[in-house]
Amino acid sequence: MCTDDEAVSYDEAASIGFKVIEMADRVKVADKVLPGATAKWCFAMDDVEYNVVVTVRHGA
Repeated sequence: MCTDDEAVSYDEAASIGFKVIEMADRVKVADKVLPGATAKWCFAMDDVEYNVVVTVRHGA
């Protein structure tokens, strides 16, 4: 349940966060086999679509 001040509910935000953590965990393994691998996902919020891309950062 959202209020007017919240973009998403706590459950929706937690779901998005868990998805990003899952992506990071998977791309970490893939990057060992194929350096530069990416995990990509998209979601919509308030009729706006967002692209999420996770990569492993190498070096500083």
